[in-house]
Amino acid sequence: MPRFVQMLRAVTIRPVTLLVLPSDSARTFRLRLPAAVLVLFAVVWLASVTVAALLAGRHVHYEAMRLLNAHLAEQTERYATEVAKAEALTGRLKPLEEELRRRLARTRREAVQGAGEGGPGASFLPEEIPGRVAHLERVGEELFRNYQGLSSLIASTPSGWPVRGWITSEYGERISPYTGEVGSVHQGVDIANKLGSPIVAAADGMVLCAAWTPGGYGKMIEIAHGYGYTTRYGHCSRLRVASGQRVHRGDVIGYLGATGNATGPHVHYEIRLYGVPVSPRPFMK
Repeated sequence: MPRFVQMLRAVTIRPVTLLVLPSDSARTFRLRLPAAVLVLFAVVWLASVTVAALLAGRHVHYEAMRLLNAHLAEQTERYATEVAKAEALTGRLKPLEEELRRRLARTRREAVQGAGEGGPGASFLPEEIPGRVAHLERVGEELFRNYQGLSSLIASTPSGWPVRGWITSEYGERISPYTGEVGSVHQGVDIANKLGSPIVAAADGMVLCAAWTPGGYGKMIEIAHGYGYTTRYGHCSRLRVASGQRVHRGDVIGYLGATGNATGPHVHYEIRLYGVPVSPRPFMK
């Protein structure tokens, strides 16, 4: 038998005496145990502490992610409400824009003709016409700037479904259908349909990436929309756009597939706000 094995056996078999000294008694208790038992106890204790620390860290991570996602979901709901208000305001601004254009055109005609009388509202003198024209122009320019800003925000905000179908996996924690991992965080929604179904852009923007990507996305398209929004479309079978290309809401950008980590044909649809994944559900109404 090798000398090292003999020494190890001698050390582990050799008994160790433990002395127990109770604080309220003068008696001393002796406990003789093989050294191997103490080593085994120490190994089990260290393993238990390590596993407990890992589980605690994982729980803290998921709890932090849960709280962050809840906060972002609340912010997203509020933002979606503001976008709906902006859309309603845009609808009300259009008739006002047309009315301003009509009034401005009429006032200019009156300035050219030198006529300030006749008809309702013609209670101003001809020399007042240039000032009224300038005022209407300033009001009209401000109105058009606000209208263009609202239109840009609405065009850049993801809206609707990238592909029609049925949702097979929601946003949030789940059991991974690919790895079986419990508590994995799904950063988007999975929408299933037949292979090759067209996928459309959720908003206007520029393509950041259209290629095979790591991380299980397979063939993926990522679009930057402005105002902090980006969208991702994973597991495509074919890509129809290229990096740097401008797209508009409703443009076909790719076709549904099962590339990457996928158990069947579907698109992984993901919305990120300033780089943080948020639930796409409020934007799909």
